Amino acid sequence: MSDLNSPSSPSPDMEQPIPLRQPLNVPNQQNPEPPPPCPQGNARRQAEKPAKKNGCFFWGCGIVILLCLIFVGLCTAFIFGFGTSIAGELATTSFAGLKEDKNVSKTIIESSQGTAGYVAVINIVGIIQYSDRYDLASARRLVVELTAAREDPDVVAIVLDMNTPGGEVVASDEILNQVRLCRKAGKPVVTCMRSMGASGGYFIASGSDWIVANRLTFTGSIGVIIQSMQIKGLLDKIGIQPETYRSGNMKDMLSPTRERTEQETAYIQQMIDASFHEFCQVVADGREAFQTAEDVKNSPFGDGRVVSGADALNYGLVDQLGYFSDAIAKAKELGHCPGAGVSRFTRSFDFWDFFLSSSQSRLNPLGSVAERTIPSIKPGCLYYLAPEVLGLNP
Repeated sequence: MSDLNSPSSPSPDMEQPIPLRQPLNVPNQQNPEPPPPCPQGNARRQAEKPAKKNGCFFWGCGIVILLCLIFVGLCTAFIFGFGTSIAGELATTSFAGLKEDKNVSKTIIESSQGTAGYVAVINIVGIIQYSDRYDLASARRLVVELTAAREDPDVVAIVLDMNTPGGEVVASDEILNQVRLCRKAGKPVVTCMRSMGASGGYFIASGSDWIVANRLTFTGSIGVIIQSMQIKGLLDKIGIQPETYRSGNMKDMLSPTRERTEQETAYIQQMIDASFHEFCQVVADGREAFQTAEDVKNSPFGDGRVVSGADALNYGLVDQLGYFSDAIAKAKELGHCPGAGVSRFTRSFDFWDFFLSSSQSRLNPLGSVAERTIPSIKPGCLYYLAPEVLGLNP
C-alpha cells in the first residue's frame, strides 16, 4: 500500500485546478517599466501651456448680428422710402434749385491752360421728363446742373451735349428757362446735336447762342402731340359696360371707354394749337431766319416733319455742321477764353439715392429698365416729341 501522504500522479479523470487570472492593471513586479522622462526646457513649457480657445463661434455670432442689422436697415429704408419719395416729389416740384439739391460733380475732360476757366458740358440724353430719376433726361437733374454751371465763377461757357427726341412740354420749358438764365448771366450756351435733337430737344436748343449738328442728325419735328386710346369697341365685344360719374361734360376728357364728342375734340385741338404756337414763337425768338411764329408755321417743316442736319442748315434751324469738338471750340470762342478747359457736370449719385429712389422703380424694377430702353409717353400729356421714335406714324 502506498503512503497516502506521498504525492501521486493525478488521475486523468480528476478535474485540474484553474489558475487564478492576474488583474490586467497589476504591473509586473518583476520587470517594472521605467517612468516617462520629465520634459526639459521648451518641451516642458509647451506641455504646460494651456490649449487656445476656439474663436470661430464668436466670429460667427458677430457676422450673424451684422447681417441682421443690415437686413433691418434695408427693410426700414424700403418701408419708409415711399413717404420720403412723396415728400421729395412735393419739395422738388417748386424748389428744384435749392442748395441741398446742388450735389454736382465735375469730371475734367480737358485741362485748362494757366488760369483760364472751363467750358461746362451737360448731357441731355433720352426722352425729356419731369421725373425724380436722376439717371434720365430729367428736368430736375438738368435744372440742378445748369444752375451749378451758371453760379460757378470758373465756367466761361456751357455746351449742351444733346441726343434726345424731345419729351414733355413743361419739362422742356423748364430746361429752356435755365438756358436763358445762363445766357442772361453772361455765359454763352452752345448746343451740340448728336443722333437726335428733335422736337423738345430743338425747343431747348433754339434758346442757345449757337447750334452745331451732324449732317446726319435728325432734328426739327416742331410740333405738339397728345395720345389716348379708344377701347370702347373692345369693351362692347366682351360685354363690359363701364360706369362714370362726373361733375361736368369735360371732366372725363380723353376717356378711353367712350367716343369723343365734338366739343371735346375741338377743345383738345385748341390746347394743341396754343402749345404749338408757343413752340413756334420760341423758335422765332431764337433763330434769326424767322421773324414771327407764323413764319415758322408756314415753313416747309411747319408740319412737324423731321429733317436732317444738312437740311436744317439750309432752313436756318442750325448754325453749323460739325462734331463735339467743333461745339467746344465755338464755346471757347464765345466765352473769349481760348485756353479754357472742358469739364462735364453731372449730378452726383449719393448713398440716399440708392435707397430713396423713385417708388415706381422699387415697385416695378423691370419697368425702370424699360423706361431706359423703350420710349413711352403718358396718355393725356402734351409732348414736344418726335412721333417717329414711338412708331406712332403709319
